Amino acid sequence: MGNPNDRPRAVRVDQWGNVVEPARGGRVPLLGVFLILLGILLIAGQFLNVAAIGASAFFLALGVVLLAAGLRDRNDLALYVGLFVTAVAASDLLSDVGVIHGSGWGMLLFGVALIGLGLTRMRGARRLTATLAIGVLLAVWGGASVAAANLNFSVDRVVGPVLVILLGAWLVMRSGAIRR
Repeated sequence: MGNPNDRPRAVRVDQWGNVVEPARGGRVPLLGVFLILLGILLIAGQFLNVAAIGASAFFLALGVVLLAAGLRDRNDLALYVGLFVTAVAASDLLSDVGVIHGSGWGMLLFGVALIGLGLTRMRGARRLTATLAIGVLLAVWGGASVAAANLNFSVDRVVGPVLVILLGAWLVMRSGAIRR
């Protein structure tokens, strides 16, 4: 016990997070390596269609990971960011592959995802949530853009009144005038 080498030593933390320590003793932050590889992938996606598909698939996987982390940790920020990234990446991936055409798909998918999240949250509270209302508005707006792009019909004249009707219906249901 009297030996000075047996005493506990202090530990100093220089950096939080995962790091890779090369053999020569330097430290490389994994976030920096990730950002470098992501930048290279994004640049390649500008020139090669296969790289664009790979970038979309990468962001789709990132969105799913954020969704899983948000559900696991009950973190609303990770959940909403995961929904957004997943919806936009799925739209880009399906567009790059040639399954869908036109604009508005990302907004439509994000709206549908918010509707699903709002319905699951509404199930316990039995009331409309802001998430559900925003999801419906985004789905209608995105759906109108998709319809306008694919049908060669200007639905812009109809979107405004439909959104007004939906807002009015939400206010009526929220007031409790209509009960089941």
